Amino acid sequence: MIATIRRLAMVKMKRGASARVAKAKEEGLCVACLKELDTGRTIRGCHERCARATTRAIEAGHFTEEQRIAEGKLCPAETGGRPPSNPVSVEAYGEIP
Repeated sequence: MIATIRRLAMVKMKRGASARVAKAKEEGLCVACLKELDTGRTIRGCHERCARATTRAIEAGHFTEEQRIAEGKLCPAETGGRPPSNPVSVEAYGEIP
């Protein structure tokens, strides 16, 4: 069995990367392809299609998630999702307001 493990790490963005991300967010652009974001789903600052292509390329070993974040072509993951409602999850993680 093969499992993908994501780890928590600090990534320092390159000089132009933070400006690239800021410009893309300000103008409503995808950080990967710099084309206008449509009304579809946005994942980590990218079109859903760009995010999937990035994930596949990372899994194939062409580059790492840290490299893409450092280049400003993928936004860092944000904490999101619904708060836990399952009694076991609430007990394990605590109530999230």
